[in-house]
Amino acid sequence: MKAPLAIVTMVYNESTFLPVWCRHYTAQVGDQACHVIDHGSDDGSTDALGRVSVTRLPRTPQDDTRRTRFLSEFCAALLEWYDAVIYVDVDELLVADPALFASLPDFTAAMPHGGVATAIGLDIVHRPFAEPDLDWARPVSLQRAGVRFSSAMCKPVAIRRPVQWAPGFHCIDAPPSFGRLFLFHLRYADLGDGLDRLARTRRQPWASDEAARHQRMSDVEWAGMLNGMAHLPLRQDGDWSETDMVLAQWVERVLRSAESREHDTYRIDLHLSGDELWRLPPRFLGAF
Repeated sequence: MKAPLAIVTMVYNESTFLPVWCRHYTAQVGDQACHVIDHGSDDGSTDALGRVSVTRLPRTPQDDTRRTRFLSEFCAALLEWYDAVIYVDVDELLVADPALFASLPDFTAAMPHGGVATAIGLDIVHRPFAEPDLDWARPVSLQRAGVRFSSAMCKPVAIRRPVQWAPGFHCIDAPPSFGRLFLFHLRYADLGDGLDRLARTRRQPWASDEAARHQRMSDVEWAGMLNGMAHLPLRQDGDWSETDMVLAQWVERVLRSAESREHDTYRIDLHLSGDELWRLPPRFLGAF
C-alpha cells in the first residue's frame, strides 16, 4: 500500500516563500509528505520546518539542467512509496478546482494510472496603485484580485509515472494534459518582495552566463514589467468553470502550440500571456 501523494520543492535561501509553501502544502498532505530539497541555504530558512522532510545538498552554482535531472530522478524514486508526486517551485501554489475536488490528493487519485497532469498557469499580479504590500502570514488570495494567464506556468506538475522534466520544469517528453488544476505563481504578487528576491538571484553564482536571464534582470526592467501587467484591464465575470470560454480559448492555444513541437525540448510555446487580468472567482478566495 502506497501513501497517496508527496509534494516536492527545491530551495535556496527562500525565507519569504518557503513558509507560505509549507503552510499551503502541509495542509494538503501533512508535514512528512512534503519534501524540501535544500540546495545549500545559509539563511536559516530550512532549519525549523518541524516534521517536513528536508534533504540537504551542498551549494553549487545554479544549473537548471542538473537540477531538473536530479529532481526527475528524485520524484521517480518517491513513486515507489507514493501513488502520485507533485513537483512545484517554491513560489508556486496549486489548487484543484474547489468545485470538483476537496484537496490535491483527491485530484491525483482521480488521475489515470501512469498519468501526468498539466496545471493551468496563472501569475498573481500586484497592482501597487490599488493594493498594499502583501502580508505573507495571510492568504494571498484574500489580498490580490487579479491574475494573468501564462503558458510558461502551464507546467506538468503532477505525475503517476517517472518523467524527465526539461530545464525550468515547463515541459516533459509528452504533450500537455490539462485537468482542473490551477497553478498560482507568486513571483509578481508583491513589488517590494519581488525586487528583494531578484537582488538575491542576481548575486548567486550561475553555471552559465546565459542561463535564466529573467532571474538577473535589472530592478528597472522588472518593475516596469510588473507595472505593465498591473495596468492590464481587470475582467470581472470569468468563473473558470469548464464552460468558461475565455479560459478555454487560452488553454486551447497552449494545446495547439504543442502540435508542431513533439520533438522539441519545450513542447509548448512558453510566451503566450494573457491580455487582461482575471478576478479570482469566489470559490478560490481563501484557498491559497
